[in-house]
Amino acid sequence: MQKFLLQAGVISLFLSPVMAEPFDFSVGGYFNSVVYNVDADTAYDDKDKSSERTAFQDISFQEDAEIIFKGKGKTTHGLTVGMEIQLEGATDSDQIDEHYIYVSGDFGKVEVGAENSGANKLQIFAPRFAGWKTYDNNFGTWSSVAKYEKPKHDNYSADANKLTYYSPKFSGLQVAYSITPSSENKEGAGTGALLSKKEGKKTHEDIHSFGLRYTAKLGGIRVKTSFTTEKGDYITEDKNKIEMEETAYGLSLSSGRVTLGATHFLSDEHKAGGNDWEITHVGLAYKWSKATTIGAGFHSQKDTKTNSDADMDTDITIIGGSTKLGSGVKLTYTHEMVDSDGEGASDANFTGVGLLLKF
Repeated sequence: MQKFLLQAGVISLFLSPVMAEPFDFSVGGYFNSVVYNVDADTAYDDKDKSSERTAFQDISFQEDAEIIFKGKGKTTHGLTVGMEIQLEGATDSDQIDEHYIYVSGDFGKVEVGAENSGANKLQIFAPRFAGWKTYDNNFGTWSSVAKYEKPKHDNYSADANKLTYYSPKFSGLQVAYSITPSSENKEGAGTGALLSKKEGKKTHEDIHSFGLRYTAKLGGIRVKTSFTTEKGDYITEDKNKIEMEETAYGLSLSSGRVTLGATHFLSDEHKAGGNDWEITHVGLAYKWSKATTIGAGFHSQKDTKTNSDADMDTDITIIGGSTKLGSGVKLTYTHEMVDSDGEGASDANFTGVGLLLKF
């Protein structure tokens, strides 16, 4: 069944009718730069348990940037055909990760290529109040001082090549389903997707992702909720297969200037030698004025694995906001506090001020 769906998705793209008009290409993206004042004892390393730890810089400049290329056009039969390529702008590896093509119409949308799964993209998360996603921590600040897990489905299939179907929205309800043959190239595969898994390399295979999102307006409150799950076979170095699974529940409530959002995330990885995580990430955003949004976020994660040698529980609190300075320009400011019980972890405070540019 999996092979049939994959073949059908690829064939449908090649048999699409001729284009009714030229492709419309665009270039966009973002650049987020933050200067942090860091108050932490030592860096966290969950691989090296030696007593010698790396010290932090008192002042740190962090960046997160992407340039996004998009193309879209219409066929003579009214279908929309498009593509997207994302170029990382602040890294020394994985320069191009997400890259995919899609076909959409009354039937819904089909994506083929290196992109996040349907489960990931239909998840409901905490609102953004500081410009960037508090649940993502792309700056790596929290994961530098403690064991930090994101409450999102990017661990198994990640950006590996996959086939995803999104249904049309029916009375606010939308579903998505993804099939990923292998996470061998989870940062985004090109011709390398043809090759089988390297001998002795740990990876996931036969990954299935499901997402459901419902959006409605009840009285004066806008409600969004989601149920998402992703499971796959974890392939060990000695070629054993162990099933791993993640499940998440999301809820967002918006009324006037206030938005409250939360994600509750569970993972079952113990049998594969990983952690069993229970993660809750909550955020509250308040639109102070036309230009300024302030808010707070709280992240709590617990390692529920039985017979664990290390206590990996971590709590993170974020307060701050963002102010629009002009078209596509925001001033961001946060104070982030990390409290961890993990072995080798260090409590820390990060105070950051930065600029977020969107173009």
